[in-house]
Order: sequence, then structure tokens, then C-alpha cells
Amino acid sequence: MKRLLAAVVAVCAVLLAGAGARDMPAWATDPAVPGPTLPPVGRSLFDFVAADGVPFPFEALVRKVEADAGCAPGECVKAVLIPLGRSLQRTAAAPDFFAFPRVVVAVTGEGGGPMLARDRLYLGYQEKANLVEVISYNEAAARFEFQLVRDYRAGGTPRVVYANRDVCTACHQNHAPIFSRPVWDETNANPKIAARLSAARKDFYGIPVHRGVDIPNAIDDATDRANRIGATQRIWREACDAACRPVALTAALQYRLSGERGFEAPTLAGRLARGFAVRWPWGLAIPNPDIPNRDPLAFVPDTTGVAQSHVAAGLEPLAPRAPLELWTADDPLLVRRFVIGLAELIAETDVRELDAALTRRVAAARRRSFIAACTVSGTRYDCAGEVMLSGSATTVDAVSFGGEPLGHYALENGVITSQGRRARTASGDSIERLTVRRAGGKGEATVTVVEDFAPARAAIANVAWPDAPFSRVRMRAVLGLDRRGTCCEDPAGLGAPQSDIEPPPLPAPAAEFQRYCAACHRTPEGFPPNFLAGDAQRVRASLAQCAPRIFVRLTMWQMPPAARDKVPMPPPLASRGGSPWAQSAPDPAIALLQSTVAGWLRAETGRIPDAAEMLARGYENLRPCLPAGA
Repeated sequence: MKRLLAAVVAVCAVLLAGAGARDMPAWATDPAVPGPTLPPVGRSLFDFVAADGVPFPFEALVRKVEADAGCAPGECVKAVLIPLGRSLQRTAAAPDFFAFPRVVVAVTGEGGGPMLARDRLYLGYQEKANLVEVISYNEAAARFEFQLVRDYRAGGTPRVVYANRDVCTACHQNHAPIFSRPVWDETNANPKIAARLSAARKDFYGIPVHRGVDIPNAIDDATDRANRIGATQRIWREACDAACRPVALTAALQYRLSGERGFEAPTLAGRLARGFAVRWPWGLAIPNPDIPNRDPLAFVPDTTGVAQSHVAAGLEPLAPRAPLELWTADDPLLVRRFVIGLAELIAETDVRELDAALTRRVAAARRRSFIAACTVSGTRYDCAGEVMLSGSATTVDAVSFGGEPLGHYALENGVITSQGRRARTASGDSIERLTVRRAGGKGEATVTVVEDFAPARAAIANVAWPDAPFSRVRMRAVLGLDRRGTCCEDPAGLGAPQSDIEPPPLPAPAAEFQRYCAACHRTPEGFPPNFLAGDAQRVRASLAQCAPRIFVRLTMWQMPPAARDKVPMPPPLASRGGSPWAQSAPDPAIALLQSTVAGWLRAETGRIPDAAEMLARGYENLRPCLPAGA
């Protein structure tokens, strides 16, 4: 913990000092480099779900996701209701926020099917926007994809498109799902939120209104695990070389086969540290998937309508987030973090099938017996010798073969089991039998281990693992598992991916906004306000309508961060040269944009615009950013 705290302090110090990119940590995923909107290879998990259509209503879509993931209804999907949140759709239901809350759905558990959707598929649905926002993993590209389901309504024709990645990563700076920190006051786990939702007397897509914090906590945990995928894949490709990868994968499989109790990789630490130090001498900055908790009801009592959706600058997902952690080559936790991250890329079905395949070969495997002297008291025993052992007639509390103790197994008739399977050691080998012979207060324990993991270790070691993302398909093929046990790497049979249509050139004077605003405000969607979309007449009308809000957001750059009512526009950057860096001053060209907009407002009102005066009634009460009916 002290080392982690010191690393975080070091990152913050670097951020504040504004050191050059050469001597700064590198981002595991760079918020300044969104990547192409369309997948460079492969396809999203959701494309496979939607291959035969997107069912309506929303309950049917959730059931389809569960079925494709091999889950029983309600088994591995969690959902929360967020009436006053921070998504792009935050104002869509105004003023009926509690009659039409946004729904956030996450696959937090793992089913029995070939699709590994746990932590990898998320839906955000706002009924009044006729839109579903989707984040789902693309295993071939080793990245999360951002998509929209448009025209999602009764009688509509749902159409799946890849969302503008520049827009998405402005908030999703980790290129992955984000979620609030505890205690998740925006969700229906907040009793005050639940009470107001109940007062609406509606069925919210089959989702119970009154839920405990365990539901948002499960979603939060899933987004935390999802956040590690990018870092794990980058380390696998860039710091773990051809000699390192077989050792790392072997350790990850040992960890999963042992019930996540331990692994044995004595040579991994040195190999990984060398590659890590060469690639990232100042460390690898892990992005932060957590946004601050927010009480959405903390507004002035007489606040009404869209003003209730106001989000202060410090609580905005747009605000740049410092790294969550800094991983370094000399960090004693680096190997464990990497192995656990790699293990999370392996499905439970892979582990079950591998365990079954190894068990079928036990007859030909070598056996070893470990003996220990015991002290016996009733059904309890504590043993020391070639094996360290403690437990009772029905449990094994701890067992150690010279390494880290492994614990909490079930014992029945001499057979040790874990999660319904025969127990395995940190080396991946199965524990065949335990016997304890008693003689008064003394005894002798014999533990028989079958070295049946050897074929898997040899198969992994005999493959040249390429400089490519870790792939379940490749791993299963190497281990001799049925190729039908995986899904969603081969896009054959799917239609061509669709993205937003490239808009025409911007008319003057809108062209000067191209560099700083077009990426987010020149899209077919109304959220964020697309005041740069459309023909010349529409763009000019939108800019005039939006001028007060544009002026205020540009002016925020002149305010100290703690005094800002809203996040400045364009949003401050969290990266420079691939390294963490919190932008504190705007580009000089922003002042020219501000002057231009101030000129428009002066021509309209006859007065020099004053941001403080304009904010006196609240930002959300400023003139809407798009003309009526846009």
C-alpha cells in the first residue's frame, strides 16, 4: 500500500510539474488518441448479439444478451436506474426525469455459452431519446467499441452504428466503461431516488426500483475489471516478449485452475521486469474508470425542469482524470497484477474444459506423495513435513507444498474439491487424495498429487506467441480444446460495420470552430449539441442559438478550476505525448473563438457579454443550444 501511495504521489507530482513527455509515465490507453471509429480488425461483441436483429422493447434486448452469453434470466446481468445522471442523454427526459430514467445494464457474470461477455458488454438506454448506447469488447482488436442503436422505439427500425469515438473518449478517457464511485447516489440504490421513481408508478423495463448497493457495486467492480483489460493486453504485446508469454499464460491458467489461489512462475518476474523497464522506464499509468459520486438531488429546492440536470465542473466525466495507479518495473506486485489480468481474459468454460481434458489423462500422469506428521484434536488436524496442512473432517483450511499456502477447500471421503472440481495446486496439478491416519493425539497425513498439468505446460511452451493481442481462440487451439467453444473473433457473416456519414465542409464563419469543436459537435446526434451539423443555413442558426452557452464554456478557461461552474470547452486534455498531463491553460486560439462569439452576442444584445451575469440563473437555464425542433 505504501508503495502504491508513493507511486500515485509521484504521478501527481509529475502532472503538476509539467515535466517533458520523455521522463513521464506512459498511458496504458491514451485519452488523446481515440483511434478510428470503425474497428481496425474484428467486431464488437454487440455486433454478434445484433447479427439477427435488435429486439424491442428493452426487456427483450436484455433477455437476448443473457441468452447469447449463456446466462439464465437475471443470473449474470445487473441493471440500475439513473434519472438524473451524467450521460450525453441527461436532458432527454426533461422535465419527466423520474418517469423516464436512463437504464444502465452490465454483464457482470459469466454464462455457459461460447460468448465471454462478463465485464465486456454494457447498455445505456434512454427511452425518450429512442437510443441505446453500447460499449462492448472487440477481442481481435483488444479494445472496447462504442456503438449506438438508433430509432429504437415501438414501430421503429433499429439501426446499429459505430459512435464517433472522439465524442465517447472525451468522457471515457480510459477507452472503456466508466462508473461512479460509492455510494452511487445517482442510482436507485439511493433511497431518495428510489422513492421518487416509485412515485411515478411505472414499470421500468422489469427492473425493480428498490435495490441495495450490491447492484451498483457489481457494475462498479465490472468496470474496474474492464479497465484492466487494456493495460493487460498492452503489457502482453509490448513488455512480455516471446520468452515471457508462455510463462505468463501458464501462470494465468495455474491461477484459474487453482481456484484463483496461486500460481508458480519463478522466471516470470525477471523477464517481465526487463521488458517493462525497456518499454516504460518511467512506468505505465493505469487510467481511472471511476468518476466521483454525485448527489443528483443536491439542487436548490425550487429548481425545476432541465436545470435539475446541471452537473458541476468537478463532477463532470469530461474533467481530465489523473491515473488510478502507476505500474513500474520494480513493483513487487507487477507480476501478480499481470497474471491476474491475463487470467481475467480466460473464460470459465475454458477452465472447465481444460480441467476435464487434463483429468482424462490422469492415468498416464506421474504421481507424487507428500507426507507430514500431524497433531490431531477431535476432527481437527495440523500437519507439518513435506506438506503443510490444516483442516477438519470436511474442510481443508490450508495446504502448502513449500510455497504460498492455499486454502478453503471442501473434503469428502479423502477427495479435496474446489468450486465443484478436483482441487489443484499452484502448479496446476490435481490433488488426487488426502488421508490422515490418527493414533491418539498424533497422526500422519499423506497427500497424493497427480502431475497432469504437464501436457498443457508443454503445449503452451512449444508455440511462438506473436506480437498480437492475447486471443482465447489461439489459446484454446493450442490446448486442444473444441474450437466451437469460442465466439466473436471471426466477423464472417456479419454485414459491413456502419459509422456516421462524413459531413460536408463547414461554412464560414463556422470553419474556425473545426479544429476545436467539430469532433464532438458535428455529428448526426443531438447530444452533445450538434451545432456544427447540417447545411450552411442550419449551422449558422445553430451557432447563433448556442452562442450564450459557447461563450460561457469558452470563458471557463479564464476561471480557476475550483471556481468553474462547468468544464471549459474544448475540454482540458489529460495527455500530452502519450503521457499523463493535466492541461491548465487553453490553446491561444481559444481566445480568438471567444472574441468571435462575444461579437455575435454584442451584436444581438447591444451589450458586452458577461459570463458571471449569464450564469446567475444557472447554466441549464441559458437558451437551449439548438433551435426549436432541431
